[in-house]
Amino acid sequence: MAAVRKLLCAAGVLLVSGCLGGVPASNPDKTETEAREGLAAFFARGGSTGGRRAAPLARVNLAGGDVVVAGPDGYCIDPSTRRSASERGFALIASCHILSGGKVGRPVVPMLVTVTVGPRGDGTDLPSPKAIAQAANAVLLDGKASPDQVTAHLASGGDDMFDGSDPRYWRAAFLQGNRMVGLALYAPRGSALAGDQGATMILRVKNRIAQSSRTNTPRTGTPTQKPTDGLLGRLFNRQDLPQ
Repeated sequence: MAAVRKLLCAAGVLLVSGCLGGVPASNPDKTETEAREGLAAFFARGGSTGGRRAAPLARVNLAGGDVVVAGPDGYCIDPSTRRSASERGFALIASCHILSGGKVGRPVVPMLVTVTVGPRGDGTDLPSPKAIAQAANAVLLDGKASPDQVTAHLASGGDDMFDGSDPRYWRAAFLQGNRMVGLALYAPRGSALAGDQGATMILRVKNRIAQSSRTNTPRTGTPTQKPTDGLLGRLFNRQDLPQ
């Protein structure tokens, strides 16, 4: 999880200490309200000088256009987090309403989803749910694998993202064309997205990216040499981002 946090720092996201206070899960209305306020502070403090922020983006092209990232309805890309080079890329998805300070979109369930585009690969390069959990040094709560995608629900580490985030979080890896893509979903403590509903949401994000990228023709080329730290290092670590 420390690697994901470093990845966000490298991507230009300010990790704000105290941006979300601990909220009892027994009070869902308070949880929802404070989660929205906390995430608004999270992004506002990461904005440009003078408090002005660029408008959230509906979609972005990463890795030379091989992958088009877009969020589900109500969710946008924070433009300050976009990083893209010819062979890799990164973006962060969150509520359009929160990212815009209430100017765009409608209120939706708060969450953060990181999207990392890694090297070219095929189905044999996809890690197992167990491998994802081992790399994160976390207990695997649930996991599913198919020829083109893998999801893993992890028991711990999510609370390192921001104060008040749930320890449980979701990771996924999938193939988009000939590109490996990694996702990580974080939600406030007690949120249904930190539990079973996170499986549906992370697949919604994956399907939205697949739909947006469908009209693009993946570039051909020699697969990049796999690094010594393995595929997971390319999908979740800071070193995979352009400097």
